[in-house]
Amino acid sequence: MNGGKKMKKKVVAVLMTCAMGMSLLAGCGSDTSQPDNGGGNSGESTDKVEITFWDNYADTIHTEVYTKIIEDFEKENPDITVKYVPLPSDQAKSKYDVAIQSGSTPDCGVIYQYWMNDFVIQDALLSLDDYYGDSDMLLDTFVDSMKNTAPDGKLYSLPFYVVPPALWYNTEIFQNAGIEAPTTWDEVFEDAEKLTDRDNGIYGFSIRGGAGSSQQLEQMLYQYSGITEMFDEDGNSTINDPLHVEFLEKFASLYNVYTPESDITNASTEMISAFDSGSAAMIFHNIGSYGQHRDTLGDDKFGAVIDLKAVDGSSVLVSNGVASLSVFKNSKHQEEAYKFISYLSEHTANSYFNEKLGSIPCNKEALADEWIQESAPVKASADMLLDPNTKIATLPVEVTGYFDLHTNTLATDFQNVLLGNETAQEYLDNWAEQMTALKQTYDENVVAAVK
Repeated sequence: MNGGKKMKKKVVAVLMTCAMGMSLLAGCGSDTSQPDNGGGNSGESTDKVEITFWDNYADTIHTEVYTKIIEDFEKENPDITVKYVPLPSDQAKSKYDVAIQSGSTPDCGVIYQYWMNDFVIQDALLSLDDYYGDSDMLLDTFVDSMKNTAPDGKLYSLPFYVVPPALWYNTEIFQNAGIEAPTTWDEVFEDAEKLTDRDNGIYGFSIRGGAGSSQQLEQMLYQYSGITEMFDEDGNSTINDPLHVEFLEKFASLYNVYTPESDITNASTEMISAFDSGSAAMIFHNIGSYGQHRDTLGDDKFGAVIDLKAVDGSSVLVSNGVASLSVFKNSKHQEEAYKFISYLSEHTANSYFNEKLGSIPCNKEALADEWIQESAPVKASADMLLDPNTKIATLPVEVTGYFDLHTNTLATDFQNVLLGNETAQEYLDNWAEQMTALKQTYDENVVAAVK
């Protein structure tokens, strides 16, 4: 019984660690135009209600999957039309921010858990406690995670899917070189050197140097060090721990030697493309790209290492966190908006979405579906997530300003490290100083206010 409680606490902690999402974001982008929202500025209700749904990760696969789900929903609910608006991943947060400030939010949309508190503090999200009630369609650990992240403990978002990190490797390139899949980061560094064949356009690794880079780096650092506390007993950030400096020095030395020079501006799309084209033997992303690798390379051409051991030999999971579904307070069709996000959370739609994308569903019944058992990376991620021996590194996603720090400062500064214009120590010291200050401000202005 006690073991079960400990396991539950572990899983709750995992789901509060939102380092990058399915596609770790960065940069507010130069495009300041706003998509038509159909929410707060909607006209009066008619017999047929139109709601607007924003997708925070626009790509071909997401569009195809959502289009199919929306068609099915509209057949079952002929009085509701869903207007689907896909947002470029590197602009999604800024689009939401501008919409909140201008009172032009959509009716509902997908957000990341590490955005949620920014929106809650601005009073932009509708509390879903009364709507969700005593439903048990979603795992309690996922629901508890969302409540634990909110400063007031309310449910502002329905957990949708989880995408733990993964090292993807090209099995054909590894087999041709006679190399086994790595089990530690030091082996990754060694393999990247061995597998690089610049004359034939093959690199041992592809780095995400552009949008979302620092959030992905954060996962690597804590996975390597085995550190699970984000702040020490004095409230100082642990991001500049000596083991993290050691890792970053090794990692940055790969750039433009065992990686393409173009990696300096890579977002997730470009990095994934390098892997799927066969020009990069390894990338570090998350299981959310499983579907794309499967459809492009074929199941027998790639593999995933979910558990890269820390330097002390322990297993550490630094999760990409929960992507979730929210209704915005400004919506004039809140009930219809909740009906749609609830539909996305139910067994059929939740399982279909996650099977196509290769992520872990938050719906209880979907988690038991056969496709999960047949998908090696997804099953390995779920097994590690629930393993009581797994150590959990809980990123400080609840701290207001966490995401903006990554977007506005850390991603650009990481490029300076890759280019040799800034040392690993300088970069991580600056990061620690800013994160410590954000945590102090959050504790004083948000935590204290709730108490």
